[in-house]
Formats: sequence, structure tokens, C-alpha cells
Amino acid sequence: QGRDTPGEWVVTFYKAFGLWDTICDERKTGLALEERCYMRYVEVFSPRPKFAAQFVFVTLSDGEAKVDFGIERGTEFADDGYAILLKGDVIWQTEDTGCLNGRACTYLGGEADALLDQMSQGDAFEFRFTDPHGQAQQLTWGLQLFADGLSVLRQETDARGL
Repeated sequence: QGRDTPGEWVVTFYKAFGLWDTICDERKTGLALEERCYMRYVEVFSPRPKFAAQFVFVTLSDGEAKVDFGIERGTEFADDGYAILLKGDVIWQTEDTGCLNGRACTYLGGEADALLDQMSQGDAFEFRFTDPHGQAQQLTWGLQLFADGLSVLRQETDARGL
């Protein structure tokens, strides 16, 4: 109904881990209190007027992980341009065509757990692609503190019974 805006949520926990933010917040919906915890990173790589960004949200709910990447529609990744690196070597890369073609890119359950494990072990998440405006882009997200942020996300999610 157009009421799910960032201003409705009150932050109850926030901690930064390098690039990564671990956040819990809540809002009242009628008489019910909604709570959520998540880990995120957002990178704006192209300012206005050709605005473009890429982000990831990690959530845990009832013991199940979800990793949701936000990729601009029309993005085209290089075949090997969506990878986790450790000391310069690829330890994981996606073959998911939705991710590589700028469509839905969500990992659930066991796939999410495996991805989070690789993100916790790697030192960089690298993305090489052509953005919707035809510009070549290379983003490198440092993963050095990712495992710490994920551990705190687990603690805060468990503490709230989410």
C-alpha cells in the first residue's frame, strides 16, 4: 500500500564491518510489531543522470539463509565476471543465467549457505560487466570482515527469535 518506506523502520541494532552493515530494525503495523535483521552492502557505481547501483542483502529466517543481489536490469556480466576470489584465485563463480543477465539473482537454503561459506572464506567478490548504459564496470567488494558481520547477524537474528 505504499507504506513500506525506510522511514517507517526504527533501527534497533547497527554495526559496520568494513563495507558490510549488519542491521536490525522494527516497525509497528497496526498492533503487530515487525522485526527484521539483515546484512547489506550497496554500491552506487554510476551517478546521475545515468544512475546505476548494485547491492546484496543477506537474511536469515527460521534457520534458512537468503542472499538477494540487486542488479540493474540490462546488465550483462562477463562469463567469468561474477566470482569470489581468494589471493587472486577464483574459489566460486556463478553459472546462474539470471544473475549473469541482470535478472533475478537470489540464493536460498543450501545454495545460500554454500555462497555465504565461500564469501566468508574469500577476500574479494569481483563483478565485471557492461551496465545498462553500455559502460564497462568492475566492482570489487572486500570480504575481509564479512564473516564477522555474518556471525553478528546470526547472533542478533537468534536473539530476536527471527
